[in-house]
Amino acid sequence: MTTTTATALTPVQQEAARRLVDGTLPEFAAHRHRSPITTRTLLFSLRIRVAAPGSSRAVLAHVLLSTGQVPPPTPAGSAPDFTDAELLLLRALAQHAEGTTIAEVCDLPVKGLRSHIDELCAKAGVADPAHLVALGHAWQILVPAPPQSAESTSGAAQ
Repeated sequence: MTTTTATALTPVQQEAARRLVDGTLPEFAAHRHRSPITTRTLLFSLRIRVAAPGSSRAVLAHVLLSTGQVPPPTPAGSAPDFTDAELLLLRALAQHAEGTTIAEVCDLPVKGLRSHIDELCAKAGVADPAHLVALGHAWQILVPAPPQSAESTSGAAQ
């Protein structure tokens, strides 16, 4: 397996990365008058830059935080009292891009996975899994990611 190291981000990528982890990427896109296609293209280039092609936004946030490209957001409060199953799901979201893999790791049905993710996001008070993963870093629940392989980050880019 060949691994590549992440390189420094451009100023626009740095801002997009900060917005991704603090949950304000939509506002960034609107403020900069970026179309959804332009935002997806920016995230694609960001994934390439940090050697996480094909990763989900949650995995991308984990890689950005684990490699020190951006600092974690400041949480509004302490971490919710997550169950062991919820912590497993949080860790799976940070490490795997494909829903089938996340469901398998967490022993959940693929068909109901989205509802479990939505419930976890609601419990944490966040809108999306990427922000949840970022707060997982801020709460020190998640540790830095090991170097990513193509297998663990492959999947549909969000």
